[in-house]
Amino acid sequence: MEIMSKFSERLKELMFDCGQMKSEALASALKVAGPTVRSWMNGKRDVTLANAVKVADFFGCSLDYLAGLTDVDHQVEARTLPPFYENLRKVMAEQGVTRYQLAKNVVADIFFTKWAHGGMPMLYTVCRIAQYMNVSVDYLIGRTDY
Repeated sequence: MEIMSKFSERLKELMFDCGQMKSEALASALKVAGPTVRSWMNGKRDVTLANAVKVADFFGCSLDYLAGLTDVDHQVEARTLPPFYENLRKVMAEQGVTRYQLAKNVVADIFFTKWAHGGMPMLYTVCRIAQYMNVSVDYLIGRTDY
């Protein structure tokens, strides 16, 4: 899984750039368990979108950079995000992409129902959807206006 491997690499780079930050310090700042951060660093655990946003907000970087979809480190300021499903539907309408198309080409249809009821996707899934619709991950989830 290329996205998780890139996420792991970028996370370690960002932590190193912050004075060789330890996993426990980042875990404390993000309010997650230390083993969770270490498993992300080792590429052994997928990261939820909610936790990926926490990491990106902490380091002030884009999710696209964090996931390795771009090598340009755009600075993104933290903001209150709309519900994922709501923003996904908005972007789908803008891009002329139907639920059927996404279900056929990217993600199982059952996930739409989960997201409509407040479920949170994994970063990997959101990256795949963003790539399919040719938008940034940050735009897809409402973190940026571009």
